[in-house]
Amino acid sequence: THFDHRAALTVSDGRAAVEALTALASERAHPAVLLGQAAPRGSVVFVFPGQGSQWAAMGRALLEESAAFAEAIAACDAALLPHTGWSVTAVLRGDEGEDVAPLDRVDVVQPALFAMGVGLAAAWRSLGLEPSAVVGHSQGEIAAAVVCGALTLADGAKVVALRSRELVSLAGRGGMA
Repeated sequence: THFDHRAALTVSDGRAAVEALTALASERAHPAVLLGQAAPRGSVVFVFPGQGSQWAAMGRALLEESAAFAEAIAACDAALLPHTGWSVTAVLRGDEGEDVAPLDRVDVVQPALFAMGVGLAAAWRSLGLEPSAVVGHSQGEIAAAVVCGALTLADGAKVVALRSRELVSLAGRGGMA
């Protein structure tokens, strides 16, 4: 943020808020007023999670509100489609219908989360956040490799799509704890 000085109030009702704001305005100490000063930002690390962080329509708002995110998702969609046969954009929007892949399948969840990671990194970068490092778990490792340039988007999309498809056949009746 561009504000050098910060203040926060911890109050439970309007009367307490007025008292705390009055103290703040007159530069008096008050137990409900917390003051801070902005410090230079340190290094930024992008962390890409594994499976389990998904939810229905997880990309809907960002697809509408962030051009950088939408462009990255369109690129992911094009890179994933030859390996998946379904649209990751439709999954992230939360579209419904028999032609939309269900988010409860591992071979859908993992490419969708990969695309979310790549899309979020593009959105963060468009806002001026550049990572000093990236780290990921499971398919998040693949997104991290794409975001830092260790893999091309085409290679990352192929790896995540084929890997997630193999997980379906390897899973059998087992589970993870």
